[in-house]
Amino acid sequence: MQFRGSRQVTTGLMVNEKVNIRQEYLRAARNMCHALFRTGSYYRKVPATLAGGATGDPLVKEAITSLNPLGGTLAHIYQVKNGANRRKDSLQRKELTALQVLYSRFLFYKNFVANTMPIIVPEGKTDSVYLRTAIQHLPAYHPQLGEIVNSKFQAKIRFMKFSNTVTDVMKLGGGSQNLLAFLKQYEGNLRAFKYAPLAWPVIILFDNDDGAKGLFSYANSKKQKHIGFNSTDSFYYMGYNLYLVKTPEGNSDQYTCIEDLFTQELLRTTVNGKTFDMKKKDNNEESYGKHIFAQCVVIPQAAKIDFSGFTKLLDRIIAVLNDHLAKKMAKSLPSPA
Repeated sequence: MQFRGSRQVTTGLMVNEKVNIRQEYLRAARNMCHALFRTGSYYRKVPATLAGGATGDPLVKEAITSLNPLGGTLAHIYQVKNGANRRKDSLQRKELTALQVLYSRFLFYKNFVANTMPIIVPEGKTDSVYLRTAIQHLPAYHPQLGEIVNSKFQAKIRFMKFSNTVTDVMKLGGGSQNLLAFLKQYEGNLRAFKYAPLAWPVIILFDNDDGAKGLFSYANSKKQKHIGFNSTDSFYYMGYNLYLVKTPEGNSDQYTCIEDLFTQELLRTTVNGKTFDMKKKDNNEESYGKHIFAQCVVIPQAAKIDFSGFTKLLDRIIAVLNDHLAKKMAKSLPSPA
């Protein structure tokens, strides 16, 4: 039994007027993020271990470097508050925006500042499927980009997962325009972190087509080396641990996209009587889009697909890894601080 005016808590959540997070829980998460971004570690209170292995009061501070516990805490807060703040009044929008900023900053730190292996940020979800499958079936790129361990393929590069939360919070996964915004904000976002190891490269991967004009324009405004549809450099270094890689160039004025790396025979594969239209994401009565192509054509037929068209693109990724390693060895990586 609880009074109407008292704080009503169940399973750690406030349930007075709506399901919400306790303020002390949110403050603790903010403090942990603050410590992490400054030092690379944070503290969490846990029950003290007593004689015989039992636990109990008092609580003690435990130093943590793993990002998973804090990531789980922030995901829990975001899901609860995002569900509770559906109404559109200004106060709720302000609270949600503040939380989005905190969660976005953590995700940026986890994926791009303290990433534990190279990460590729493509235009869309299917690009990651293509690349991972190509690496798996091209042994020439083992073990640098991945290898078979106990009959299972283990990639040695990560691909940005465009979950609904990542799309909502970080505004990634929506094509070249979102990549352009990410590129423009990268240096400014880095400056929020005093602890920035930048141990692995971040690779923005995009199609060499009309959608890349904004990326070309911004990159040329920041760097002297020219990048355009016909430029043939393996990569374009944008400072810190950030690189641009575009799909291999076609003939003089011919645009290219990652699907062009497959054979024409594979691109003509029909699914339920429909043909593949690489400009479409979803199905219609006459054709199917990229998602179906990745899930129903590329993955099931991977063992017999000719992936040789991907070698030039994978060579560019290898060149990025080598360049970043050389910069680390020479201690020439700039610091955002």
